[in-house]
Amino acid sequence: ACQKAEDTASFVPFGTQSNPMEAEQCSSIQVIGAGLGRTGTLSLRVALETLGYKTYHFVHPSHAATWAAYSRGLADSDDILDLIVDSGFTATCDQPTADLYVEQLRRYPGAKVILTVRDSGDRWATSWKTLMDFIEVQERPFSLSYPTFIQWIPFMQHWKEMRSIMGTHIGLPPGELIRGWRSKPDGWLAEQYEMHNARVMETVPSSQLLVFNVKEGWAPLCDFLEKNIPNEPFPFVNESSDIEFAWKTMIVLSYAWIPAAISAVALMW
Repeated sequence: ACQKAEDTASFVPFGTQSNPMEAEQCSSIQVIGAGLGRTGTLSLRVALETLGYKTYHFVHPSHAATWAAYSRGLADSDDILDLIVDSGFTATCDQPTADLYVEQLRRYPGAKVILTVRDSGDRWATSWKTLMDFIEVQERPFSLSYPTFIQWIPFMQHWKEMRSIMGTHIGLPPGELIRGWRSKPDGWLAEQYEMHNARVMETVPSSQLLVFNVKEGWAPLCDFLEKNIPNEPFPFVNESSDIEFAWKTMIVLSYAWIPAAISAVALMW
């Protein structure tokens, strides 16, 4: 099994050699999650972690600047993949890495691909809108009516830039899937979801692809990855309540920091 990144710095006696095959596996992406966000990707991440894969989900704040550079054309997909692999990750899921499933598979042709799906495009679109309402609050600029400080945080600025690449792999203009959907007719989001899924199924060899609804649980996932089924329930993670809590928290913080700052200044006098 691959050690997590923080474990790999342990002392190795002089003259000992690691297994070359194991070393190669530990420095490559073995599982590519190609499903769009809001398709059970957090449940998949927890499941893959349980099966022994260190899984890259969304974007770590320390990686945000490189992703932002990629969105501006100042870095390429190899820079992104180097960053992920050098950090010890052996699996990816969620966006924006799902938007780079082709680039990942080109570089790691032996990897297995998991396309997480929802029951229907309409169900996905409803869930996507919930997430985007939270993102809109997160990306909203400072104003007197909404005195937020969120976009003053560097990695938050970089996340905003990075999100613009989502959906460009299916031909959408930058930012369209994140922000432009609000001006589109009903059904447009579901069409993009179906287009993405169809493209994955067309481009990934069937022998390397699992189309997976997390409702199916451990059996198809473990069979596909040739792993034993864990002696614990499949991790069904419901993000909706967490998103609602985060949305409310961000609203409160965006207003609360000003009186807190004023009080702090007053105490200095």
